[in-house]
Amino acid sequence: MIYAPHTFELTLYLGYEKFTELTKRAIKKSRKKHRFFQDSFDENISHDESLKKYGIRIMYIWNDYKKRILLVVNPSKLLGGDDIPKLWKPNKNNITQTLDALEMLIDEYFDSEYELDDFKLTRMDFTVNINLKTREAVSDYIKVLHNLGKVKGYSQIKDVDWIKKELAFVLQGNSNDIAFWAYDKEGREELLKVPKYRLKSARGILRIEIQVTTNKALLRFTDKGTTGKQIKSLAKNSEAIFMYNFNSIMPHGGFYKKNKAEKLIQEAAFSKKDKEKMLKLTELVPKKKSLLLAQKELKSKDIKGIMKKFEDLNVCPVTISKRHGVKHLKSLYSYL
Repeated sequence: MIYAPHTFELTLYLGYEKFTELTKRAIKKSRKKHRFFQDSFDENISHDESLKKYGIRIMYIWNDYKKRILLVVNPSKLLGGDDIPKLWKPNKNNITQTLDALEMLIDEYFDSEYELDDFKLTRMDFTVNINLKTREAVSDYIKVLHNLGKVKGYSQIKDVDWIKKELAFVLQGNSNDIAFWAYDKEGREELLKVPKYRLKSARGILRIEIQVTTNKALLRFTDKGTTGKQIKSLAKNSEAIFMYNFNSIMPHGGFYKKNKAEKLIQEAAFSKKDKEKMLKLTELVPKKKSLLLAQKELKSKDIKGIMKKFEDLNVCPVTISKRHGVKHLKSLYSYL
C-alpha cells in the first residue's frame, strides 16, 4: 500500500498593497490566455491556472484580515504522474525532486521575488487508494462506515459541497484540525465531469484521506523548521501519520450482519462475562447509531479490553444493516 501526501497547501500572507500589486501582475500575464478568473461561488477568491499543468492551483484570497496567495500542490502530478491509479510513493529522491520543482516554479511565477520558504505549510492530506475493483464494493464500505456514527473528538459532516451519503463518509475534528474522508473516487470524478479515461481508472477506488488542515496541527507530527524541511519530514512519515490518525477513528475487525457477529462471539474462547459485554455492545451500536455512544451506554470500566477482544476475533462491533444486501466485508486494516 502506498501512503502519500495527495495534496498540500502553501500560503503566502501579504499586506493589502503587495497583494493588490501581485494580483494586477497575474491578471496582466493572463491577458488573452484567459487563465485568471473569479471563483463562481466566492467573489473574494480568484484563480490563476498558470501552473495547472504542473499540478498546482493558485488562489488569490481577499477575505482575510491578511490577504493571501494559496498554492494547492498535487505532488503526483508535479512529478509527472497520475494520482488516480497510483499515488506517488515518497522517497528521498522524489521528495527532493518535488521540492526542487516547487522552488523553480515559485521563482519563475513570482519573478524571483519569493521562494518556497516564504510560504507557510498550512495543510497536508495523507492519502491511500484502496482498490476494491468495483464501485458497488466501494458503496458497500461507505454504507457500513456510516453505521460507525459519532466518533470521539469528531463530528460527522453530511452536507458540505458535493458530499452525499452514498459517496462519502466524512468526519471533522472538533478541535484538532484534522478531518477524515472515505469516498468513492469514481463518484467524485464523475461530479467533476472528468474525461472517461479518468473515470475508468478511478473505478473501484475507495480513497481515504487524513487531512491535517493547519500548520499548528502539522507541527504535532514534525519539528519546526523551514517549509521545505517540514514537507520533507511529513512526506517521509506519511504512513505513520496516516495510521496514527486512522487508528484513533476506525475500529478493527471485519463487518458482519448482527446475527453472524453474535454467533462468532458466542463461539469464541472468551470468558462468559466478556462475551456478554461484547454481545451487549453489538446490540447497542445500531440502537445508539454510534459505536462511541454504545460504548458509553455499556458503562464498562474495561472498554479497551473489550475492543481488543473484538480485534482478536477479527469482528467489528459495528454491523451491516439488515437492508444492506452484502453479508460480510473484510476489515479495512486488511488492505493497509
